[in-house]
Amino acid sequence: MGRPTLQEEDKRIIQVNIRLTKDENDTVVNYAEASGMTPANWIRQKAFTGRFPTIKLSPVNASLYRELHKVGVNLNQAVKQLHAGKLSTAYLSILLGLLKTQKDILNCLLK
Repeated sequence: MGRPTLQEEDKRIIQVNIRLTKDENDTVVNYAEASGMTPANWIRQKAFTGRFPTIKLSPVNASLYRELHKVGVNLNQAVKQLHAGKLSTAYLSILLGLLKTQKDILNCLLK
């Protein structure tokens, strides 16, 4: 069984050619791969929605993200206890540093 036939109005029959620099092309290809799309489909979605297509994380990055999320939950609980007066304020700078490091790692994974 083959692919179903498209309605005439759904067929993409017009081709638009653009020229990109090597750096621009590399950027588009990287974003498209991270989104699980072809470069043409990535550009099309960006052009018509005005938003960047959702980036899908690789399985390795997804597991790292989940672990970092668990660590972040624990850090947030510790900060909450600190603010409630259940922990010594000596931990404040350590916890805030750890939260910043966690956010930096997450940002690097999502790029």
